[in-house]
Amino acid sequence: MVEVPEDKPVVLIVEDDDQIAYLMQYVLEQDGWAVHRAADGKEAKELIGRLAPPALVTLDIYLPDTSGVELILQVKDNPGWERVPIVMVTSKPKDENVNWAIKSGAKAYLVKPIKPAEFRDCVRRYARKPAAG
Repeated sequence: MVEVPEDKPVVLIVEDDDQIAYLMQYVLEQDGWAVHRAADGKEAKELIGRLAPPALVTLDIYLPDTSGVELILQVKDNPGWERVPIVMVTSKPKDENVNWAIKSGAKAYLVKPIKPAEFRDCVRRYARKPAAG
């Protein structure tokens, strides 16, 4: 795993499609964010259990090992992570899982393919601001 600079706010990307994950990471890093990435549900669970709460989490709804919907519950149940904003990413916007995710605490959802400007705006809108040092 890549070391994340301590002076930058962090976003956790949970996405199994490498091209989409790289695009999201590139957009975030260009905007001054540090990024942790997980490619599947198992890796995401491990990071959620180990990392300090990030400024935002993006979750693909359909992942190997665990669904993004299940990961919402893990984020919300993990001490310190309860207030971390979640943005769902989906290829199926008219899906009962999207509706459930929003009802369960996700702030928004984005439809694949991700549009960089839309993604950047969404992160800026929902990410928690780091506490002033």
